[in-house]
Amino acid sequence: MCTKVKFACLGLLCLLFVGSGCIETPMLFHGNTVSSVPVVALLEGSPTAGRWETFDLIIDYKYIKQGESFEISGHAALGQHYQMTYDGVSRMYVYIFFLDKDSRVLETAYLINVWTGNTQDIQDFSKPYKVPNGTTLISFGYSGEVSEDLGNMTFYELPLK
Repeated sequence: MCTKVKFACLGLLCLLFVGSGCIETPMLFHGNTVSSVPVVALLEGSPTAGRWETFDLIIDYKYIKQGESFEISGHAALGQHYQMTYDGVSRMYVYIFFLDKDSRVLETAYLINVWTGNTQDIQDFSKPYKVPNGTTLISFGYSGEVSEDLGNMTFYELPLK
């Protein structure tokens, strides 16, 4: 094989590897089951409020769903452990998962993707979404890192399987 053909094949192979590693946010965790955190039944028509809570994160929310339209607002805060032990938030991503009747992820979207730097801050959110076909439940997930003088700690709650 000539050198030009080898380099062309190598270049195409590299593009294939790079391209296959790029997953758009809606497809993150697609088909995986939410099993270790609360799920919320998606009700039609009237405003619905609630609290979703884990050791790491508390989300107070209010939503309204009308057909394919879904609007959610509220606020999120880190759990007391993080507020008392750590000073800063290095990174924090909070996701909303649209789920089918078996708690399988149909689509993922960012709920909060920019968190201010302090662990005691409360993050407000208000976002509209289009509900994927087959959605009957929602849930939330997160991936974050907090810091203090002695180091950092990462934590997450995501539907990995």
